[in-house]
Amino acid sequence: MEKSFDDVVDFHRHLCLDIAMGYRAGKALTREMGKELRNMKDVFAIVENETCAVDAIQEFTGCTLGKRNLILAGTGKPVYILQNAKSGQAVRLYCKYWETFDADGSFGKRRKQASSPEATTEEQQLFQRELNSKIKEILRAPEDTLFTIQRVTLPAPPKSGKYKAEPCAGCGEHTNIERLTLVGGRKLCRACQAVPVAG
Repeated sequence: MEKSFDDVVDFHRHLCLDIAMGYRAGKALTREMGKELRNMKDVFAIVENETCAVDAIQEFTGCTLGKRNLILAGTGKPVYILQNAKSGQAVRLYCKYWETFDADGSFGKRRKQASSPEATTEEQQLFQRELNSKIKEILRAPEDTLFTIQRVTLPAPPKSGKYKAEPCAGCGEHTNIERLTLVGGRKLCRACQAVPVAG
């Protein structure tokens, strides 16, 4: 069942520009995937940045970290991919809207001012009206002004599921063995690798 914008905002618990963009992205991705979504067990969402838009992608597609079918690629790009891992067929969406948004930084300055403790009620209300206007703009904009959408074929994402764990030699906490690193003859978790060794 297709999610509404209200569903996405309720899930995220916050109304913002990125949740609006994520809603539009999720809608476009699921539409473009079409019949490739028949068996949702084969579907993965790959997100390349960490923004509020990812919550919208989760809510719209049903792909989540807990189900291990939401993958954070971490490239820092506003790119969202929906893929059928069985067929390899995927839709890649790049959000080009952000290339020109707030080019002079004035929107960001007004947001900072409106959220500062010194902001007047009038400044807060004025910025909220501007924000609401930008959100409506995103929700109503023609899709081709927001995104570049491509059909691509990708290799299946690596399978993840149950994993073997061993205690970290530093803290003793059981850790996925693939995430332990041999340091000075000791297998350490990432947290313990970051702690300087006492001289």
